[in-house]
Amino acid sequence: MTALLSGTAMVTPALAQDATYLGRIQLENSGSASRTEGEGTASIGPVTDSVVPNSAGGALLGDVPLVNTPVSVSVVTNTQIEEQGAQSVAEALRYTPGVFSEYRGTSNLHDETQLRGFGSRTFVPKALDGMSFGRSSLGQLDPYYLQSVEVIKGPNSIAFGQVTPGGLINMTSKRPTDDQGNELVLTFGSDDYKGIATDLQGNLDADGDLRYRVVASLWDKTLQGDFGQSRLLLAPSLTWEIGDSTELTVYALYQNEPEAGQRGFMPYLGTMEPTNNGIWIDPDFVSYAPDFDTVERETWALGYEATHGLANGWSLTHMLRYSSIDLFHSQLGLWDSSDDGAGNYPLYLFESTDYAEELTARVSLDGEVVTGALTHNLTFGVDYLNSDVESTYARDDGSTYTYNFADMISPTNAQIAALTLDAYTSETHSELSQTGIFAQDRVEWGNWDLLMGLRYDWATTRISETYAASWGGGTSDDTYEAEALTGRVGLSYEFANGVVPYFSYSTSFEPVTELDDDGDASYDPTTARQWEAGVKWASADGKILLSAAYFDIQKKNIVESYLDEMNNPVTDQIGSVRSKGIELEAKAELMDNLTVIASYFNTDATYETGDYAGNTFYAIPTEQASVWVQYGFTEGVDGSLGVRYVGPSWNYETNDFQVPSYTLVDAGLSVDLGVIAPEAEGVKAAVTVQNLTDERYVTSCVREYCWLGEGRNWSLRLSYDW
Repeated sequence: MTALLSGTAMVTPALAQDATYLGRIQLENSGSASRTEGEGTASIGPVTDSVVPNSAGGALLGDVPLVNTPVSVSVVTNTQIEEQGAQSVAEALRYTPGVFSEYRGTSNLHDETQLRGFGSRTFVPKALDGMSFGRSSLGQLDPYYLQSVEVIKGPNSIAFGQVTPGGLINMTSKRPTDDQGNELVLTFGSDDYKGIATDLQGNLDADGDLRYRVVASLWDKTLQGDFGQSRLLLAPSLTWEIGDSTELTVYALYQNEPEAGQRGFMPYLGTMEPTNNGIWIDPDFVSYAPDFDTVERETWALGYEATHGLANGWSLTHMLRYSSIDLFHSQLGLWDSSDDGAGNYPLYLFESTDYAEELTARVSLDGEVVTGALTHNLTFGVDYLNSDVESTYARDDGSTYTYNFADMISPTNAQIAALTLDAYTSETHSELSQTGIFAQDRVEWGNWDLLMGLRYDWATTRISETYAASWGGGTSDDTYEAEALTGRVGLSYEFANGVVPYFSYSTSFEPVTELDDDGDASYDPTTARQWEAGVKWASADGKILLSAAYFDIQKKNIVESYLDEMNNPVTDQIGSVRSKGIELEAKAELMDNLTVIASYFNTDATYETGDYAGNTFYAIPTEQASVWVQYGFTEGVDGSLGVRYVGPSWNYETNDFQVPSYTLVDAGLSVDLGVIAPEAEGVKAAVTVQNLTDERYVTSCVREYCWLGEGRNWSLRLSYDW
């Protein structure tokens, strides 16, 4: 660290009558210092040709350099996604501290992610371009469509409303830019992977006031037998500069997955230990009935973003998006994690449908006010979310068919058709309506930054359920009202050598959608608070970003069930859990031919109340570490090597057993053919391999149901830029 700091440009605070650029400091005539883009400094905004990010619009209400953001934010750029060969958002986050994105192993239909110890019961929410996307974790977007993936850590509700205490993921889509470049990509890989993708953009008029971009991708692969995955993505967008002060972007997204993958369970025996007949389950196993299992998903989105600059230097922004996700899932699943002593596991048939619609909107007013030596960067706004999800679920009684991993004989479609889906049937309609108002002031005074923000939300959740007679019959219709005031405050100071220590406090809320013992929907929202202290440093040229943070998160008002003194079951809102630990992250382009990404995470995540007080959260690794190095052997030829360590985790609140730690190795090699042969200008070839040593490992267990991690897989990417 010392060597790196001593080799960077020094930033010296001063007051001057004329504007003077010194690194990230621009000194105004008013005598106040405001950080902006200066000479030798990376521009604020998305970086497309580097793994080192410089800003994250989702972290604060507006683009602020990451080094001056008093909260922990990790950004995965599209360059990192491409160079590491990630084929999902979950895979893109493998080298991000505090994130456990593949706890279900190969069974990852929804990019289910855990942040800072939270997410195993309530999914970490996802946002697209700053607004909610994919409620109930249904949505999964192709990473080729994304410009970056931001991980905003901790309970920060101010910009997004309802969030889990661990944080949320904000995905940024590709939009029209001033670049005129085009790209065509062919990809081949393991599991018979075949894909083609293109990214086209340019101007539709001579002045460049009307710009377009079209992102498209088509791929498929085989998982097991006739069971596979396939996806078609088409995402056009258009930006129109209307005069000197108004810009309008209209965009659409269509993603069709006739084979969306799978989401199943495996037993403890066969994964953690051999089955009773001595079988270890093959990591390539994903389905008990590959000829039958079906998962289909279709995603639509249409929206716009309009920005108008006012005469006084303020700007008004309006965003609106409608999206829908239609998911059908039919599968033969594992009924019980225990076999009959001879390796025969009972299976059950289930079928589910989910249709989710979301309407999101936001209006915000941004501007700057200077009061003496203080510069106030102000944001005021209101946002609205309406989410409507209709779901059905049916299953049989789970005693009709068994599966033995020794013979691996799946039932025929005729046998499955004979099963009856009437043992459990439900229909659920869940509608969330939420309105929030927010205000934020980022105050700059010399090298000091003070961030203050408040938000107030009104949320109404209505859940209607109908049960078949086989499940007791009847209907229920419950409405849950919640209001909450949340906020955050952060303070940072930038020293002359660029080191920025900071301290912050933030809060969040989540409505409780459970009935109390009297059958009333009267619980208060679940709340969380976080204390965080850290330090960041960025080089003046934007090629190195280092951060370290200590966090302490407490989640309160958790609903817990227990037995009272008379041994009667009682449900009460008394529970609290706590997660505290450290995070370290480094992203650096140390030389023209050397890039390093490194991270470390350690947490103490425990239950503070109830029967499990003192126990560790389940399915949460208490320690993670990773390092990825890319080295240019010669001009146009780069090699990469990565190592990921995931520490042990517990299986449930009871902490019955631990899932052992594992270490994985990734590698890659890329060649710019245009450097070797001028006639091949614009053509690049890259091979990436994940889990190079083909390590067999269990990602996590819940009770005695477990998931195996993905074995060795590779991909060959051929791209042409023009």
